Amino acid sequence: MYIYARRRSLTFSGKQVTIKAAIKDGLFGADKRHSFTVSRISGVSNTEPGAFSPGCLKFKVTGGSTAVIENPASGGDKADLCTFYYSSSDRKKVRELVAAVKAAISK
Repeated sequence: MYIYARRRSLTFSGKQVTIKAAIKDGLFGADKRHSFTVSRISGVSNTEPGAFSPGCLKFKVTGGSTAVIENPASGGDKADLCTFYYSSSDRKKVRELVAAVKAAISK
């Protein structure tokens, strides 16, 4: 599964989650990446998007970094790399992803 929203992307392969965030770095910018396996995930929380606020998908990762991205690219969010913000148009994809991650955790 692949979701792109708010200058971040989230990929789930069935065994590993990868979150990439676009950052300001030099002339063209760069991506900062954080990957973690399903076995390291201790919890998943999903806050649905509201009328004026984005949705928020948070992974609790054992040993995961909680450092906040301080220099996100234009339109990006200042958040750690275990957090994924999304708009209401991606709500269905995120629900499917949460269900798939929870199913993989329970195996």
